Amino acid sequence: METVLRHLTNILELLAVSQTDRVSEWDRHTTLRAFQWAEYCEQLHSRFQCNPAVRSALESALSDTNQRLQQALPSCSPVMFSELAQCQHMLLIHLLTNPSAPNSVIPILFPDPKTAAQDSQFDQNSLITCKSAFNLLCRTSDRTSYAGLHVEAVVRGKLLGNLLNSVLSRTGNDEYARTLLDSILNDSAGKPESLYDVIAAALLSPDDETNSVVPHFILAWLQEHDGCLSKLCKSLSPGLCTVISRQSREFKQAYWGVLKQWASCLEFDVLEGLWVPTSDEPVTFIILTDRFKELLNSGPPLKEETETELKTLKREAGDFNVKGICIWTDVIIQLKL
Repeated sequence: METVLRHLTNILELLAVSQTDRVSEWDRHTTLRAFQWAEYCEQLHSRFQCNPAVRSALESALSDTNQRLQQALPSCSPVMFSELAQCQHMLLIHLLTNPSAPNSVIPILFPDPKTAAQDSQFDQNSLITCKSAFNLLCRTSDRTSYAGLHVEAVVRGKLLGNLLNSVLSRTGNDEYARTLLDSILNDSAGKPESLYDVIAAALLSPDDETNSVVPHFILAWLQEHDGCLSKLCKSLSPGLCTVISRQSREFKQAYWGVLKQWASCLEFDVLEGLWVPTSDEPVTFIILTDRFKELLNSGPPLKEETETELKTLKREAGDFNVKGICIWTDVIIQLKL
């Protein structure tokens, strides 16, 4: 039993280190061993979850180790007994969200199908299909990729998308998938822009309708968190939001909703003759019109759909043709200049 408890302590220390800059020192062998330990941790949970005496001892060891680690590394997340069943996923998420994770670690998560079974025991079949895309992305010399996203964000986004697809393919895992995204959001405190790039890449990843479950789930999760979708759209460039809108009708509708919400936070200043922001995190009239301008420059069918939407908004607001009364009238006028 002492050996099991010692191994459990080592695993928690491993998970804690995977959230720090020390992970930059990991090489291929270290990473593979880490996932082997994570798999062993899942086996412990499966073996002892229904054994009250052993489970109690494991939970006590977890509590003591969590307390010690949080004193040494305040930013590391505590691990509950129930989470041991998903230890590999936790480790994967830590590597996914840790900016210190070296690029050399990421190819390990995209193994050659011929050697995957020999090199690693953890289930990553859903990730193998991304290997070609990863190799292509890493050849770019300027480290930027599709729609201006950095290569690292694209790779991590594809990894996140495949992880979610794997989790959601199992019945009853919706809540766990939400917990995964919540943990990424919490871990990104102070650096949300990098998280939003990864989410954008995940939204762009699906190549067929069978994978639409992942973007649908991500959008639903964003909308469940107050202001999160708005912050995502504000962080992403107008061009990137337009690219995602062209690919996903669901995102397009959500993006339009965000633009309408931004417009509702503007009021006309009669003295200045301008639309001015009223919210704490202001979005200016120019920013709003630039977003619509990008949508209109996207080509059919998004261009025509955006024109129709603007005309509908103007009509619903009173169909005024005089500036300073209806913001949608002024947006349309500005876009024609």
